Amino acid sequence: MDSSRIESSKDRKTAYGFFLSLVSLAIYGLVRIYLGTLRKTYSHCLAYRQRYVRDEGMLISFWHNQLLAMPYLYFGKPFRISTLVSLSKDGELTTHILRRWGIGTVRGSSTRGGISALKELLRLAKNPHHHLVLTPDGPKGPPFQIKDGLLVLAQKSGRPIIPLAVSFQRYVQLNSWDGFLIPLPFTKAYFVCGDPVHITEVLDEEGMEEARKRMTKSLQDLNALALSMRTPKRGS
Repeated sequence: MDSSRIESSKDRKTAYGFFLSLVSLAIYGLVRIYLGTLRKTYSHCLAYRQRYVRDEGMLISFWHNQLLAMPYLYFGKPFRISTLVSLSKDGELTTHILRRWGIGTVRGSSTRGGISALKELLRLAKNPHHHLVLTPDGPKGPPFQIKDGLLVLAQKSGRPIIPLAVSFQRYVQLNSWDGFLIPLPFTKAYFVCGDPVHITEVLDEEGMEEARKRMTKSLQDLNALALSMRTPKRGS
């Protein structure tokens, strides 16, 4: 490849990086302002917050459709928390946006780059000051079904999984694979933290299914609690 092509390629990468920086800043700013209008309530979150104070590394988990508002439940210091993001072009933009929140990323998914991503997550898990976030049904579903990655990471790292959930008084639900939730401005948001789930089973086929059932029940129960906190509509 001649020098002119190399320079052209570098210029395109620089321009694309600048474009992502501007777009991510705009999206971050708008989302931050938008979510700032929510009237937030936190329930059962004291022990969860204390884990941050004591630097007790956690695996934080919630359903994919609740992603939008969850940065308000992390409570962590900037770049003391990382999450898994796909290797797609959308994932590149997501990575830039998350950095604006002070959230690090590990690139990969169950369908692409999964092994290297798991190794990087296990490396990060050795640092008790650093917390990891995974949506167990992401990035493409099926919805509300826990994949193996979260369970394997918990078992190999020895870290507890802390389930989280949020519900909104008024919201829009997108017609996406996960039924993505977008709260309406100024509505109430009910954030709930669950008890730690420890994955100690030998993860053979039987152990994996047992661990999956326990984690699924934990998330289902927590989401039911979050939904029960919503104010009933008049006449209901």
